[in-house]
Amino acid sequence: MEILLVRHGAASWDTQTDIERTLTAAGKTEICAAAEWLTASQWQPEELWVSPYKRAVESAEIFNRQWQLRPRLKSSLTPETPLSDLETMLATFKGERLMLVAHNPLLSNAINHWHGGGAQSYWGMQTASMAMMQGDVFSQACASLQWLRHYPNFGHNGR
Repeated sequence: MEILLVRHGAASWDTQTDIERTLTAAGKTEICAAAEWLTASQWQPEELWVSPYKRAVESAEIFNRQWQLRPRLKSSLTPETPLSDLETMLATFKGERLMLVAHNPLLSNAINHWHGGGAQSYWGMQTASMAMMQGDVFSQACASLQWLRHYPNFGHNGR
């Protein structure tokens, strides 16, 4: 199974709550570039799972213009979601290709946990970064990091 982890684009801090933060113009540019690169790679998810936070929803909408999938808002895709909750949720996915649009530290911690198995590390999920994970099971040290791409040079594997 392949899981594409995508961090939302740059977001404004001009809101009352974290959940309300929207993409900035720069964030939209970052995500449009990521979506363009992914479309050119011809990778397409079977399902699109998205954090309910506004900046993640907006980011997913940009990616989804090409596919027109029905995004599934997942209340447990928040910055502080425990990895055990994420792994439990992933166990319900029965397909081969899944895209998650969410936040740090959740995404960076997941990469480290699944790929290396260590307690904490930072794999550098900047805004609009994408990481392709592959595995049969997503738990500690059971998956591999296939590639890590960052704005503006998505052609370079930052792994």
